Amino acid sequence: MDSIVNPIDVDLISAERRADYHRRALLTLWDRAIRHPSTCNQFPVKAKQPDLANIELAWGQVGFRDVFDQLKQLHSSAPSRASSARPGSDVVLRYASVGAPWTVIATYEETLYNACFDGKAYHLSGITSDDRVLALGGDGTYHADYGSIYALSRTGCTIIPVHDYRTVKDNIEILQGLGASAIVARPRGFHHLLCYLESNDLACSAIRRVIACGEPLSRQLRSRLAQQFGKDLSFGSLLHTVDHAALGFQCRYCRSSEYHIHEGLIYVELGARGSEAATELIISNLHRSRIPVIRLRTGDYAEWVDPDRPCPCGLSSRKIRVLGRVSNISERQAGNPTPRT
Repeated sequence: MDSIVNPIDVDLISAERRADYHRRALLTLWDRAIRHPSTCNQFPVKAKQPDLANIELAWGQVGFRDVFDQLKQLHSSAPSRASSARPGSDVVLRYASVGAPWTVIATYEETLYNACFDGKAYHLSGITSDDRVLALGGDGTYHADYGSIYALSRTGCTIIPVHDYRTVKDNIEILQGLGASAIVARPRGFHHLLCYLESNDLACSAIRRVIACGEPLSRQLRSRLAQQFGKDLSFGSLLHTVDHAALGFQCRYCRSSEYHIHEGLIYVELGARGSEAATELIISNLHRSRIPVIRLRTGDYAEWVDPDRPCPCGLSSRKIRVLGRVSNISERQAGNPTPRT
């Protein structure tokens, strides 16, 4: 396969071809990241470019980076012109946080490519061209808002973008007035919506699907949503991290905390953290040129789901089960100091 793949292609190939794709992609990533100021210090001293045969062995010697380290480095490092894998306009994404803000830089083309994977996830979650989707954003211009709108456009649905999930009364009027059939939001957006509906004894029976962006919906939140929107409500979820966005998606056979990995976009490892028995999800982005992501600890405890058996949906991409968080640092750095529920 080419280094840039159609988002669905990698979900249909054999494990052998996928492993070969990852080896070749890691070779390109090594060459880019070892010269980039934000990632070069993760590589062994005097590390040399490996070849196709030993890339996986060499990759195991590259250092890990915690979320705190990653955010600090993103804020302090300028993109390297020499590290650019391909031309394109830069998109500078500014994230507010509890502490100092930080910057994520990608090319315009990379940003859209990343969103294509979320577009696949929305499609597999059941969003169709017949849907009117209320997309609840934050209170500023964020990567999640920009990417979600482009990703949703891939399904052909009608998009109703809402600027601020906290203006709940207005959002309810928009939802009802424009006949929304589905809602896409982060869990905290659903929480605000539910609190208003419950306190005012309101229901929205026209909503048939809710899609959570970023993380699984808790069992309690799913139960509350079903009470307000009806027992036939269906759920979907996209797995993200704050500074990376698309990581995983759900097919109809996935349980609430299970996700197929976007294996055309990222390289995934499960590694031990200290003396913990559970393994942590570790990712490397295969296509980001301005600020690479190399062996980043995501903060998610996870395990493989039936790694030697294909999913009943027919896709060959591997699945993980998210078991919990190492900490809630990602949400805190995103500007939400409330622990996950």
